[in-house]
Amino acid sequence: MPAALLRASPLLRDGRALLDADRLVHAGVADRRASFELSFTAMPAHTGFLVVAGFEAALEALAVDGARFDAAAVSAARAACGLSDALEERLAGAPLSVDIDAMPDGTIAFPGTPVASVEGPFVEALLVGALLAPALRRGTAAATRAARLHIAAGGGDIVDGSSASVPFADEALALARAAHVGGAVATTSALAATALGVPFRGEAGIDLGELAPPPSPLEGSWPWYADRMVDLGGDDEEALLLEARRVGTRAGGWVASGLGEAVEGLPAARCELVALEEAGAWALRQGTSDRGDVIAGRKMVARYFDEAGRAAFDVIHLAHERMLAPRALGVARLAPLARAAMRGGRALESPEPASAGRERSLAARQLLPDAVALLRAPARYPVQFSPALIALREPDPPGVLR
Repeated sequence: MPAALLRASPLLRDGRALLDADRLVHAGVADRRASFELSFTAMPAHTGFLVVAGFEAALEALAVDGARFDAAAVSAARAACGLSDALEERLAGAPLSVDIDAMPDGTIAFPGTPVASVEGPFVEALLVGALLAPALRRGTAAATRAARLHIAAGGGDIVDGSSASVPFADEALALARAAHVGGAVATTSALAATALGVPFRGEAGIDLGELAPPPSPLEGSWPWYADRMVDLGGDDEEALLLEARRVGTRAGGWVASGLGEAVEGLPAARCELVALEEAGAWALRQGTSDRGDVIAGRKMVARYFDEAGRAAFDVIHLAHERMLAPRALGVARLAPLARAAMRGGRALESPEPASAGRERSLAARQLLPDAVALLRAPARYPVQFSPALIALREPDPPGVLR
């Protein structure tokens, strides 16, 4: 029973995060308001952009407990991990009360920009960040791989063949959603087709030998073969697809079986403390231990577009700062990339269908500079800091809190 409770309580799965939460309680800062930001710090080689995914699945996971810490699950975690009675008392039965802003699934993002922010009581923001980070990292990896395969296929049909081989339902659905968000047009997973509404496409693979029915009269002709799906095999699928197209192979769909592989394809990500409430006001923080490579301060990101509607650059602003006017930067318009998703522990909108994320990512990719979307040696997309953020990052005068 305790194991089942913890599986149903996503905020209690990371034991190290729970040990950190225990330390916050003993330090007397568990209920001080904190702001965490999740960002990607690097992309895999030859990757010019990332397709954000995994947030919608994480938001649904947060709703498992009805936005409240299950008392029995907290007690089980305390016994299993050697946590204090004080942490159990703080969490058991408590409502989740965080605010979350995030780039929705399908947003195109780049390293260094905040993808999601979590604000609320220190202990709760810490645990929610520990859930979001791996969900977004794995989801974004799968969606980005699917997007690159879609480019390699010249816009041809990519079929998710990965989620059907994942043994656990929640992981399979998260992978299928991310693949569809990235550009996969269909899935071989009956579960994903049923639960997410992603179109199903599959072919029988069993060889019946002499028991097989008579072959179709069209079998062996070129139109028949062109309608068949080609399984890329899961290993270096991008290169295999490019080579198949080079030699003239045609297919009705390319089945990607390696979208969930967690080898070197995961983008580097981290969730860091950037501000902490002190005396009723926000104090800037560079992580929990003043790391020099963490950019302090609550931030927001805007994308700027030229007169033709193409993405020109992104600018990271401080949260309290007026966004730079597009005309002053020689472009036509701007659009904030993150949106409010949760307030006081309650989701603001109904779950978004996977198809909405797919439409968003396909449209956003079309607006990127062509060189940024190259599969080899892509150009670097410009990400800039606002003047206020630049001034903040300059050496501080004595006595100024960083």
